[in-house]
Amino acid sequence: MRIPFGPFEPDKSPFNSTVSRYVVNALPVADGWGPMPGLSTITQSLPGKCRGGVYVRTASGTYNIIAGTETGLYLLNTTDYSWTDISGPSAPYSVPLQDAWTFTRFGDKLIAHNISDPIQVYDIGGADPFGDLAGSPPRAKYSWVSGDFLVLGYLEGTVGQKTVQWSGINDIEHWTPKKKGSDYQELPEGDEVMGGFGEQGGFYVIQRAGMQYFPFSPSSGYTFTRTVLNPKQGTVAPRSIVSIGPGLFFYLSEDGFFGGADRKPIGAERVDRWFLENVDRAYLSDVQGAADPFEKIVWWKFRQADGSSRRIGYDWQLDRWCTTDLDVDEMVALATPDLSWDGLDTLYASIEDVAEPFDSRLFSGGRPTFATFTSDNKLAYFSGDNLAATIDTADVEIDGMARSFVNGARVQTDAADYTLTDGTRPHNGAAVTWGTASTMNRAGMVPLRSDGRLHKFRFQTPAGADWSVVSSVNVSAQQSGQQ
Repeated sequence: MRIPFGPFEPDKSPFNSTVSRYVVNALPVADGWGPMPGLSTITQSLPGKCRGGVYVRTASGTYNIIAGTETGLYLLNTTDYSWTDISGPSAPYSVPLQDAWTFTRFGDKLIAHNISDPIQVYDIGGADPFGDLAGSPPRAKYSWVSGDFLVLGYLEGTVGQKTVQWSGINDIEHWTPKKKGSDYQELPEGDEVMGGFGEQGGFYVIQRAGMQYFPFSPSSGYTFTRTVLNPKQGTVAPRSIVSIGPGLFFYLSEDGFFGGADRKPIGAERVDRWFLENVDRAYLSDVQGAADPFEKIVWWKFRQADGSSRRIGYDWQLDRWCTTDLDVDEMVALATPDLSWDGLDTLYASIEDVAEPFDSRLFSGGRPTFATFTSDNKLAYFSGDNLAATIDTADVEIDGMARSFVNGARVQTDAADYTLTDGTRPHNGAAVTWGTASTMNRAGMVPLRSDGRLHKFRFQTPAGADWSVVSSVNVSAQQSGQQ
């Protein structure tokens, strides 16, 4: 009997034989599961906990990585992988606990800001540090670019929480309303602004209890007009909003994960209940999302009741979910920095110590990738050795009318280093009893000895194992009696 290692959908009924209720540290692939890479730490420590990061491409084609802490802004030096302080004269900054740095590129300028400090501006490719943005712009939590305008959302002050304001056309130093196209709009419904992003011909605004679209409408006499897309539902976690393309974005709402303004459910009856049972609801607003552009997965990091962090991921290409127990800090979608020979010498003591293959994205400047900051504030890419993975099948009745004795199984995988364990139940609702983990013999079979009405098979690989796919287990069993 062939039993698949199905999609991770713990909200499904335990009687559903096509899904798995337990998968850790494995990535979905078209016909099963594949390995999940661990971390490769590449930098020295930031002076403090990372509160936001970004990469920018200069006019010369080099890629720079910038990160912010509560009090400063820093540029990664790829000669010795230290962090150079490029804070402006308003430093030390004071990023609030429930806020983070927002980075937005506008032409050859990088905007960095939070709700407490003056908006900062940095000349990309220049040698000068950040400075205060001229023109007296309001302080704001969020920003994005829409056409020729820089848009700010959630402004300082009580009324500002429900307000968006945009700059003059092609002039981020002009903030006088009604001049050069600059203006503002207080939103009468939907509660506070939680984020937004530019779209062709306008921009989206996501609120706590609503969504709006602002089309560019100069013929109307206004720069932008307003259309309510969803009058009642938005997001509870501003940093959970992840845009991956025109009109395509994902976010966490009060009742689970959704995509787009029409709230297409992506987690309903699959992972929503599992997530809400595992997240510390006191920190629901702190859930942070980021896209891994290489794997096509949106990851959300959340805090558990014991204080540790965990991640759940959605593969938007395969419409599949995954999880990891790897505890990480701030997540960032980056490009790999340009690596010099001096930088390679800094990372590794000798050529034998290089863990990654030489065609790794880590060594190719400008390749889109996914990174995080570790607990000791070092930047690390998800390009290390494969993590130890655990993948369960569903509980399956091999014989619908009788108990079954399993004497062996053959796993459909290219892994050579793995174990397989059979868990049995005497009937639905009973606790599972796990047998002894067994390895593959020379004939490619895993010998097992287990008896039960329901069987569940657990595939496990150790950290560092070399493999690419596991899809199913073919079980050798025989009827062992009625019950």
